[in-house]
Amino acid sequence: MRFVSVKTVASLVTGSVILTHSFFALAHNQAGSFTTGLAAAVDFYTVSCTDDGNGAPSYLEARVKDMTANSSKVNITIQKGTTNCNTNACARFSLDSTDSDTGYSPLIKVTQGAGTYNLYVSHTAAGTDSYDVELHCKTASGVHTGTSSATRQQQ
Repeated sequence: MRFVSVKTVASLVTGSVILTHSFFALAHNQAGSFTTGLAAAVDFYTVSCTDDGNGAPSYLEARVKDMTANSSKVNITIQKGTTNCNTNACARFSLDSTDSDTGYSPLIKVTQGAGTYNLYVSHTAAGTDSYDVELHCKTASGVHTGTSSATRQQQ
């Protein structure tokens, strides 16, 4: 009887770990900060949208949270491609107008399919700023699919 009890506990623990890992695998955040103090500072990331078994990527969606209380506001631009821009926008912009709160900027999305998107983060005035970008690649039906990011430039 004791063996069944240990087996049951082990199964529950393993299941909890798998569910927790699955939940966090859907959350993609890119934290960063501007440390040069330059008003024209831009951080640049590439985001790869791939089919991880959940379906072909249709779009990248993102939003940013300004985590520093100062006069500068943090914004993002996502961009991909130069064709079909009249049908599906090739670039979108979003600004977090409230510093150091729990809210993010309005959600934006660029619908340009699988591949590499450019993500630019900048701020509106000189100084230092910290931010958090939430980003997700999704299928046409809104199912989360393969999302990975890489840092290209930090200012």
